[in-house]
Amino acid sequence: MATGRAHFGPVTIAWTDAAASAPRSAHVLGRLGEQQMRKYAALSGDAATRFLAGRSLLADLIEELTDVADLGFTTTCERCGADHGRPRLERAPVEVSLSYAGSVIAVAAARQTDAAAVGVDIEREPSEGPLVPLRDLERLFAPAEAPDTQGWTLIEAALKADGRGVTVDLAQVKVGEIGTGRLRGSRAVRIPSRDSVDAGVDAGVDAGVDAGAIAGPSGFVLSAAMVPAAGERHPA
Repeated sequence: MATGRAHFGPVTIAWTDAAASAPRSAHVLGRLGEQQMRKYAALSGDAATRFLAGRSLLADLIEELTDVADLGFTTTCERCGADHGRPRLERAPVEVSLSYAGSVIAVAAARQTDAAAVGVDIEREPSEGPLVPLRDLERLFAPAEAPDTQGWTLIEAALKADGRGVTVDLAQVKVGEIGTGRLRGSRAVRIPSRDSVDAGVDAGVDAGVDAGAIAGPSGFVLSAAMVPAAGERHPA
């Protein structure tokens, strides 16, 4: 499992194992922007290897979607200015997302003409399987039942696409059954305080985020999510 790819509607998902992949040149970071070059320079060892592998994989996807040379990749928080915000491109019309599980990195990208936002989440599959409730999350979801690993990746991916992450009331997040989303075969994830304007869809349209389980690398649970661009419908 060095690398792999999958699709969720117009979203391309890719993954790699930084510990098993061939080293990449740091030259690619120049295209992502000075912030990423500075971050990489401050890292060492496995952290540096993982950072470079993930950014390189994401750059590969972005290159397929746009010919913009200076992408302006950033993780600066849009609310407080700290370096913990959702990943985004300031100068290219592409939506992106990243997730890490040890040395394994998953990334997602889509053109803004197709998606107003995307999200991806990968987790190592527990020894007891992906459908056993995660007891360590009970406090976060109370009084609702804690999700299993598959459900948690769906929620995490949807929250990344939403942009607010786990700052929302997780007990109010609801994952629908397969087929309830706007994208065929997807699941609608309802997130508190999300309306049609925030979701980037037409007024009167349900503003849930579309999410779906992805057949990813062996031993891991992978999900992707997206918010369709305004006026876009993706039935397949």
